[in-house]
Amino acid sequence: MNRSNQGFTLMELLVVLAIMGVMMGLIGFSLLGGGGNELGAAQRELLGFVQKARAQAALSGRETRLIVWNDPADEEKYHRYLEIVSKDSNDSENWLVAGEGAFLTDGIYFVPSEEGYSFQGDDWRDDAFSIWSHDDGEEFLLNDAFKGMRKEGGDQSFTYMAFSGFGNLICKKDASGITQPPKLVLAVGEPNPADQDKALRFNDANAIAGILLRRFGGFAVLDVNDFGAE
Repeated sequence: MNRSNQGFTLMELLVVLAIMGVMMGLIGFSLLGGGGNELGAAQRELLGFVQKARAQAALSGRETRLIVWNDPADEEKYHRYLEIVSKDSNDSENWLVAGEGAFLTDGIYFVPSEEGYSFQGDDWRDDAFSIWSHDDGEEFLLNDAFKGMRKEGGDQSFTYMAFSGFGNLICKKDASGITQPPKLVLAVGEPNPADQDKALRFNDANAIAGILLRRFGGFAVLDVNDFGAE
């Protein structure tokens, strides 16, 4: 058979996606703003996870989620631990774990989606809060991973950003019906164990950064100047 008439092999597609991921990561690295070395490192790490989740969704043809630990009872993991899971095509309640989970850089946390979920310092930007793929208050409950799989209905709570089987973002809508692409906001913070309803404290309004995702591909890297004043 004439090779010129054949399509790309799976390996060739994986190589192309890997190269694209590296290039986008390098572009993101060059665009990162202030916030300190730890904040920049966490932002680069998060970009890598986002690109991996999108590629996993497109290659598998299954919904894939970047999940973030959302149980304040575990102070070490809360809004710091992230993992990638893909829906099992054979069982809609099972999610396949894609590789190892990871923690954000020490001292860096995802800023929760609403003001009432954490303490913020003076002059905190009024839009420096994360936007996920689901409505606020919605719980994504999973069991502990077993043989590379998590089953829904467990006692481990996660918030998440999701990609469809085509690699496109799954976005929620606001009260007006306007689509809200996910915005992942990172900040220098610390645990606030005295109040589990506000289990994190962010004291420095200038030590923030983030990533704004594009629904059909790409992203915008955010620094402190991209957030509005209080």
